[in-house]
Amino acid sequence: MRRLPLIALLLVFPALLHGQGLEREDVRADVRLAARWFSGHRYTAPAAAPKAPAGFKPFNISTYARHGARLYSKESLYDQMHSLMTEADASGLLTPLGKELLSRSEAVYHRVRGRAYDLTGLGQRQHREVADRIWKAWRPVFRQRRTIDARSTQTNRTILSMAAALDEYRRLDPRLHICFDASAADMGVLNPTSKYNPRAEERDWSRAFEADTARWNPAFQKLWNENLDAGSFFGRFFTDPSVVLKTFKTYVNAARMFYFYLSFSETLGEEESLMYLMDPDDAWKAWECENFRMYSCCGATPLYHGRNWALEEALLRDFLKYWEADMEGDVAARLRFGHDYKISGTLVLLDAIGWNQTTGDPRKVREIYDFGRMPMASTLLFTLYRGRSGEVLIRCTLDEEPVEFPIPCYTDAKGRTYAAFYRWTDFKAHCESRLALADKILETT
Repeated sequence: MRRLPLIALLLVFPALLHGQGLEREDVRADVRLAARWFSGHRYTAPAAAPKAPAGFKPFNISTYARHGARLYSKESLYDQMHSLMTEADASGLLTPLGKELLSRSEAVYHRVRGRAYDLTGLGQRQHREVADRIWKAWRPVFRQRRTIDARSTQTNRTILSMAAALDEYRRLDPRLHICFDASAADMGVLNPTSKYNPRAEERDWSRAFEADTARWNPAFQKLWNENLDAGSFFGRFFTDPSVVLKTFKTYVNAARMFYFYLSFSETLGEEESLMYLMDPDDAWKAWECENFRMYSCCGATPLYHGRNWALEEALLRDFLKYWEADMEGDVAARLRFGHDYKISGTLVLLDAIGWNQTTGDPRKVREIYDFGRMPMASTLLFTLYRGRSGEVLIRCTLDEEPVEFPIPCYTDAKGRTYAAFYRWTDFKAHCESRLALADKILETT
């Protein structure tokens, strides 16, 4: 199996943090980057909190985390790939690379059958790692306060992600008081684009955004048809590429399923990843198409006039409610476990730099958006700091990288400005302004 040297990863990764899209050259250097949404964040440094302004100390953290690595959402894909590959092998239609795909797929087939959407062992380990890193970085918070309040959406993968994280916190400090829940009462908050949110209509539900009738689908199909060279794509695995049409409806459908099948192998762990079998250019083109789809569902797309992200107002109001409560309470951490759409949508709602760019051109989406920035177990984290005078600051990170907003950063009495630190009063006013905009969008669209 091909592996990219560590030095190459370290050279590629910083570029991804600052550039909004994924470049073809990045994927040529490491094809696994085209599946980053399906794997997890690559931490490159020990867990550490940023240096706060003089006199300020952290006292509360509040998160929203995507569930950890999971298997593909439809059980049929694993059975379809098993049938396609074994029948093609029996007919002598597999190339050497196709035989390698068959061999490595069959080795795990019995482990993935019947487990569609399920959290993998890697997914549990990811949330244990996130919990460990949060605890190490924010020890002062947990020394002052002992309570953790955690909530999850009602899906198997999010509940098990929460369980893995809380088990790690308990291991790290048995003295912690941990409360947790996964109730329908919280679903409208933790998953605002669902039927549980009274402000959401059926056309707003996540599945509606993913349907073939969605507004983005014609452009999406066009992009796939323009990007796909079926002979080259499938010729890597089959001596007769048309054999895939016996299992899948069209070449585009087949290419999408192959991309998902290979990408979701990342959720089993690096050693079992099949992404090295993909041609880097094919992988990048597939990423471009699926990246456009994700942008259309939960990015700053003009297609829905903001309605797709305005619904996240329920989640933002939940953050605001508990930030204010925790300024006087005893909760160290409020942990929320949910889904990737919510991270993207909330950052668009907050007008976060790098998430607020709009384009109606499918070809330009790749320049401003990368759904790989919210991989499995991705964690949006807000920290509250209190100064000696009682003033409160707030800072936001996504997988430990600072998130910035179009409001003034904190400047101390000596004129020193601290990037990504904001006065609570300024940030609260910004949130209220964005919530007013969200309300207007939901009332008029």
